[in-house]
Amino acid sequence: MVKTTIEVDNELWKRFSLLVLYERGSRKKNEVIVELLKNYVSQRDFEKDSIQLEYIMRIEEEREAFQKLKKKLLRDPRYRGKYIAVYQGKIVGIGEEKGELARKVYKKYGYVPIYIGKISREKIHMEVPSPELNTYEV
Repeated sequence: MVKTTIEVDNELWKRFSLLVLYERGSRKKNEVIVELLKNYVSQRDFEKDSIQLEYIMRIEEEREAFQKLKKKLLRDPRYRGKYIAVYQGKIVGIGEEKGELARKVYKKYGYVPIYIGKISREKIHMEVPSPELNTYEV
């Protein structure tokens, strides 16, 4: 079970709360949100493509590990401004150029979910390049 926090416009939250209260009674907002999440996922066929879902989930785990490592690595001048590759929560490569680092790491570990990010204070733009991931029309 995951607990999370989301930001929602005040007016939208009030209207949502009133609708749930009217339709289901009090204290049912969590149930409705879980239903909405399940519907969202099922409409996008992830339930049918468990391999793709697993890949995306593993990439997200590596991204979270990168975020934890990044705070520490920003203080180390050897890493600042460089790209690091994270696999299974550990640094498995470092380089000046993202593409070259990806080639080295994939050659060593195979085509597995690896997150590559830059150690800088700039905003992060997440990319999940993969020829094995399908695209879905919504």
